[in-house]
Amino acid sequence: DAGDYKCVATNDAGVVERSLTLTLQSPPVITVEPVGTVLEAGATAVLDCQARGEPPPAISWSRQGQPVLGDDRVTLLPNGSLRIAALQREDTSEYECVARNLLGSVLVTAPLTVQGGPARAKGSIIGSINDVEFGIAFLNATVTDSPGSDTRVIQAKITNVPQTLGPAMRKLISILSPVYWTTAKEIGEAMNGFTLTDAVFKRETQVEFATGEILRMTHVARGLDADGALLLDVVVSGHVLQLQSVADVSVKDYTEDYIQTGPGQLHAHSTRLFTADGVSVPYTWNHTITYDSTKGRMPFLVQTLRAASITTEYDPLEEAVAFKIQASIAKGDRSNQCPAGFALDSSGPYCSDIDECESRDTCQHECRNSLGSFQCACPSGYRL
Repeated sequence: DAGDYKCVATNDAGVVERSLTLTLQSPPVITVEPVGTVLEAGATAVLDCQARGEPPPAISWSRQGQPVLGDDRVTLLPNGSLRIAALQREDTSEYECVARNLLGSVLVTAPLTVQGGPARAKGSIIGSINDVEFGIAFLNATVTDSPGSDTRVIQAKITNVPQTLGPAMRKLISILSPVYWTTAKEIGEAMNGFTLTDAVFKRETQVEFATGEILRMTHVARGLDADGALLLDVVVSGHVLQLQSVADVSVKDYTEDYIQTGPGQLHAHSTRLFTADGVSVPYTWNHTITYDSTKGRMPFLVQTLRAASITTEYDPLEEAVAFKIQASIAKGDRSNQCPAGFALDSSGPYCSDIDECESRDTCQHECRNSLGSFQCACPSGYRL
């Protein structure tokens, strides 16, 4: 019924007419909704939003209820879309598109996630391995995207490594675990260590070789420096399987499962192989990670980190160990089920450790509980 109307009045004395336009007003209706977007830091995001109504609705954007401030990076396009250039991690948020006219308003939301894995890492390593004190070794690493694959490439070098330790350290990929966990390529909604903790955390690691050696490491990540490099301090102590400098060492691809065990707490473990001159040697390690619980938790109970294409070598002249590794992180195969040794705590939800030693028949003599597992022990003079 909308349109131009004319009223005409006629009698013997003449004619008079008046015109009017009838407009039918309607509240806004969103015709193009913004969708959730995941982008890398530095990219440009365009969140689309279009609406119809009469009068034509005006479109505005807000972030968690606060108007989006227009600066050099944020632009409202003529079609109502929001463009954010040179994305920063701080841009991660829920964004609301609001369409308003005289008859009302309508709102739709969309999440924007900005990923950003640090481009470099640096730090110091102190302690002793195989009863050899090595003063201070220095770690430097670079992180780049792997073209055509869902991984990031971490290239690291540890310098000032004595020749007595260099060959043995070729298999210690775990010394880099905070670096590749922090920077791993995020698949889907999975979070790496940087997204989860802002690269501020403490990690206790224990490495156990099938031949009986045990090495312990403490990693302290102190965030990023002014140049965007991850700062890392490492203390090591214990023993590793000694290798000849001429031994051909190969580290197989492996996975690490990260389990949310509480607020600001993770447990990770892995079993893997390395070969020395063609002989396979299994070894395991487990991590306990603590971070600021206000940072939240992983989007899944279990996430799996994949490490592939691992190369390692020691240069005795330079006294340096060089590593190269490709890393990605994704939700676990059973991402919302607690693995064996853990029980679901719905308050988180988290996976809390099951104390197998509470059962009297778990072990005949002594039972020692550990995260996700347990060990039986015998008294002196007996063996298991």
